[in-house]
Amino acid sequence: MDFEELEKDIDQLNSIYIKANHKSRERYYALYNQIYENLLKMESEGIIELEADTKGLGYLRELQINDGPEFSYTVHFWKKDDKTKRYRVGVCIRGIPICKPDD
Repeated sequence: MDFEELEKDIDQLNSIYIKANHKSRERYYALYNQIYENLLKMESEGIIELEADTKGLGYLRELQINDGPEFSYTVHFWKKDDKTKRYRVGVCIRGIPICKPDD
């Protein structure tokens, strides 16, 4: 996967209205997990960079599985050598995983 495909998946994720019904919520979580797995792979291949002083992508999975001590946690990332368009991936206060452009 390249960064442009990742951006399309993130746009698609954020167009899903998870409160619509159970199927939309399932679709949201499935796409989020796909994005997350791709991010792990892209990080290992050096396609993306993460904010230096974060706990990293592995910590996010731990939070989701174990309902960690933090209500929310996000990791900022961007395409290697291009900080002009940053994104964040994480868990929001209501426990819903997010992946969206940095505001």
